[in-house]
Amino acid sequence: MGLVGAGFLAEVYSRCYSEIPEVELVAVSSRTESRAGDFAKRFGIEAWYADYEKMMKRTDIDAVNVCVPNYLHAPVAISAAENGKHVLCTKPLAISINEAEEMLNACESSGVTLMYGENWLFTPAAERMREIIKEGALGKILAVEAREQHSGSHSPYATKKKFCGGGVLIHMAVHPIGFTMHIMDRPVSRVYAELGNLLHDIEVEDYAVLLMRFEGGGSGVIHSNYVTKGGMQDRIEIYGTEGMAFINLTHRNPIQLYSDVGYSYVVEKASTSRGWTSPVIDEKFHYGFVNMLRHFVDCLVADKKPISTGDFGKDVLEVVFAGYESHEKGKAIIL
Repeated sequence: MGLVGAGFLAEVYSRCYSEIPEVELVAVSSRTESRAGDFAKRFGIEAWYADYEKMMKRTDIDAVNVCVPNYLHAPVAISAAENGKHVLCTKPLAISINEAEEMLNACESSGVTLMYGENWLFTPAAERMREIIKEGALGKILAVEAREQHSGSHSPYATKKKFCGGGVLIHMAVHPIGFTMHIMDRPVSRVYAELGNLLHDIEVEDYAVLLMRFEGGGSGVIHSNYVTKGGMQDRIEIYGTEGMAFINLTHRNPIQLYSDVGYSYVVEKASTSRGWTSPVIDEKFHYGFVNMLRHFVDCLVADKKPISTGDFGKDVLEVVFAGYESHEKGKAIIL
């Protein structure tokens, strides 16, 4: 495995790969050679580069993690594909639909896997909720309300449209948008959004509310902002015909669930699964990064399609940019 980027996310991935014995980190690149070198030494990586194109030429790299600012996702992923490397790209997939399509085409032409790195889908809470929903404990899913919010990004790239592609809608709301689309599991038919700047004097939005309507019924309401004090807030509400669930990814015990019909297992010694319960999950991999990387590696080894494909990443972007169009035109956008 090779890493492109030596910042916070690359550090998270490096620590996660230590949990996956099949993976060897052999190289890292950063635009600053000293930063790449320091990173490599800290994580025991044998080689480092200031030019990721040179790193891509290595024959001992099978796959690449893209851990750079949004505007570099497409060129790095395309370079990796052209050199025969599988790609795991963090969110958002790109800063435009055209760039996303170029990434998909490059990976398809080279016969490599492109996985969209949406870690929310791989949190223990999300994986447990999929099992519970599959059992029918919530019945038919009618609506999802989800949010990611905090007081502002530390990255200088996040406040410039040319680097980020926009503000909180593309930089943060892609998490709850992608999660909601995954849980609803049906195409989005209509998008309406309201954006603005409530607190920060920056060129991109610091506040966003987006409404999705789905084919065959159902809705999703997304909130994201840079105006929330007290740390990260990642919260989800799921409403079904037979029950409801609250997920708070920033809490140690993130699921509270109500079911009229019950489900198979809550926690050891629990006598009932009806009414309000807190189903047990594996807290070891709380934010889903290890599970996501494990899934990526398993898909490469078994030649399987990831549950979070590049096409899915593009679908999320289409909702994001429909939200920007909705705000500009003051009306809902039909997809």
